[in-house]
Amino acid sequence: MKVRAFLIWVTVGCVTTTLAVSGQATATSITNAPPLPPPPPPPPVRSGSSQRPLPPQPAAPAFPQRIRANPTNRPPGFSWPVPFTNTGFRPATNRTPAPVLTPLAPFPLVFDAESKTIDPQPGQTNVTFTFKFTNTTPTEVTIDRVQTSCGCTVAKLPAMPWKLAAGTNGEFQVVADLRGKRGLYSKMVYVYTSQGFKALNVKVNLPDPASSPAAERMRNLQIAVADRQAVFKGDCARCHSDPGVGKKGRELYQAVCGVCHEAERRATMVPNLRALKHPTDAEHWRNWVTHGKAGTLMPAFSQTDGGPFTQEQIDSLVAYLVENIPSRPVSAPGVPSALPTQ
Repeated sequence: MKVRAFLIWVTVGCVTTTLAVSGQATATSITNAPPLPPPPPPPPVRSGSSQRPLPPQPAAPAFPQRIRANPTNRPPGFSWPVPFTNTGFRPATNRTPAPVLTPLAPFPLVFDAESKTIDPQPGQTNVTFTFKFTNTTPTEVTIDRVQTSCGCTVAKLPAMPWKLAAGTNGEFQVVADLRGKRGLYSKMVYVYTSQGFKALNVKVNLPDPASSPAAERMRNLQIAVADRQAVFKGDCARCHSDPGVGKKGRELYQAVCGVCHEAERRATMVPNLRALKHPTDAEHWRNWVTHGKAGTLMPAFSQTDGGPFTQEQIDSLVAYLVENIPSRPVSAPGVPSALPTQ
């Protein structure tokens, strides 16, 4: 009798079961499974029929019922996998301990200030900073070099290297070139020594050229060219009109006329009265002071022409000019006198 073997792998969860079936005998390794019912009998053969009976068929493979994964049906020696659990951070025992940082020693030179600021005067082209210092260490300190952050700032020092004994003092200068600069001028100065370096700072507050006296003067000249009488209005009157109130002769000339004609930096359009290139007399001065001259900066000072002077003040001023500013002689005959053209 031929025996056919069927290997059936049944997997439930993590359980694997092998079934072997041979003929009508079924062997199973599944425990606690109920017995299977016997196969049904073959159908009867009709009489007189030519149908030949079928040979005996092997029994159908028996499949066990679904096995639930529970502790009661695990095969011997089987164990469920242990799930991963985080046991927490465990520091390594062979790590190198972190080095202990020691604070840096203080800089050996103590300066009177590490940052200095200067407000220059108008028109000043350079400024000088002086840094004083003391060697506070019990040993000698050597200054190797002093370097600035810009070529327009120069440190003036003795010959390098500069050796400073313990407890001694010293100083050096830093010169800043301000030409072409505006706004806040700030540069760094680095002092390199045998025991470290120190960064110093120099600052210069430069006025904006738009608000400088030279720029304001230029604006006033432009206003005067457009309107000669503007010098008697607004803020200009404080210099060109108000100082002459109640004054005569010499005092009137010094208070009002000398502000422009005797100024060290007078405008090129303002002539020097003591170097005129034509003769002068009382009528010349009177006409010039009373009515001014069109096309120049000379305003009309007479009250009838919009100026601040009374007729009495004009007469006293003319007398002072004739007496104190000599007339230039006529250089050649036939040349008529004229008002100043400068």
